[in-house]
Amino acid sequence: MEAVVANSVSRSRRQVALVFLLAAALLTTGIVTDPVRAGATVPPRGEMFRLTNADREAKDRHDLDLNTRLSRYAKRHSRAMAERGELFHTPDLAAKLDGLDWTIGGENVGVGPDLPSLEDAFMASSPHRKNILRRGFYDTAIGVYESDGSFWVTVIFYG
Repeated sequence: MEAVVANSVSRSRRQVALVFLLAAALLTTGIVTDPVRAGATVPPRGEMFRLTNADREAKDRHDLDLNTRLSRYAKRHSRAMAERGELFHTPDLAAKLDGLDWTIGGENVGVGPDLPSLEDAFMASSPHRKNILRRGFYDTAIGVYESDGSFWVTVIFYG
């Protein structure tokens, strides 16, 4: 399956928090020095956030900050796309950004077999790459929903 993108993993918070607390405890005691080799996993939203910022850093752009409140909406949007089986943009992105400090916004949506190939597809598409690398964006919200072996992703940018 190829990643599909369009421009413009379900763990409870308690489970995720427990994993991070356990990893932190192991790291501070010196029992584990490399969480990746020790089998620790990064939640999908965190992986997509890391991939996006890595692409920005590679092009000498500042890292984006993650808005966790808006990310909850982005995840609901990703789930809705998975349930419909189609990509679509937020109907009124400006309304979702209401109350935030922004003058420009953008959104990337896509579906793929894994997050690295989806980020690669975003970077291979001029309009998506422009969103990822736009200097005027300072914040992002990321929603990832896994369904039947596919990752449905909504990435909202604003600044």
